[in-house]
Amino acid sequence: MLQKGFDSKHGPLELASIVAVPRNTESSGKALFSLQFFFLFSNAAQVRRAVTAGEKFGVPVVCNQVHFSLLDYNSKELHEMKETCDKLGVKVIAFSPIGQGLLTEGLSDEKWASNKAAKIMRLKREELTRLRAVVLELAQKYKKSMAQVALNWCIQHDVIPLVGCRTPQQARDSVGCLGWSLSIEDVKKLDEVALDKSTLDSPFWRRMFFVSLFAIVMVTCRFLDFLGFGSVVPIK
Repeated sequence: MLQKGFDSKHGPLELASIVAVPRNTESSGKALFSLQFFFLFSNAAQVRRAVTAGEKFGVPVVCNQVHFSLLDYNSKELHEMKETCDKLGVKVIAFSPIGQGLLTEGLSDEKWASNKAAKIMRLKREELTRLRAVVLELAQKYKKSMAQVALNWCIQHDVIPLVGCRTPQQARDSVGCLGWSLSIEDVKKLDEVALDKSTLDSPFWRRMFFVSLFAIVMVTCRFLDFLGFGSVVPIK
């Protein structure tokens, strides 16, 4: 994966990725690759400009990674972005779909105080009360965890939840969002209590600051992997 910056004439953001993905395999056994654009935290207007730029350079825009969860679903900017992506065939990847723990049973006072998503969205704890109560109610109804309900809700909205797992238990819990579906009525019930704290509503400079920090983390992790300090090991 190559991180590539675009100027304001041709690209929606200062950060994007050009990804080489397998297309097919020749009879000789050599894999053929195609290039695709992968964008971060772009609003509707930026997605449209990205698609136009992709068409100009012959590289399709395949996805847009943004904050998409019950914490921001009722944001006007988020709905406009999702409708634009659906219209242009760009897949939405839901970043922080459980709010870094805000939509889980394990939210303690200590974890709330250090929760980065809450700070970024400028959330007050009392704003979560009704939402968390409904998520917990449905978790008990379906015999699932709150995180599994929040992730399945994302899937029902045809987005791909991007989950960070630090432990095997978290990985197992995340996989538990698959193989079942919330009913249409329950999806609507969650839609109604969802918040409107989308980062797409933030000023451009603030979103770019967050994207830049995200890029630094990604580059640092890749550099550590290159040096052999990565934490991912093959399963024996």
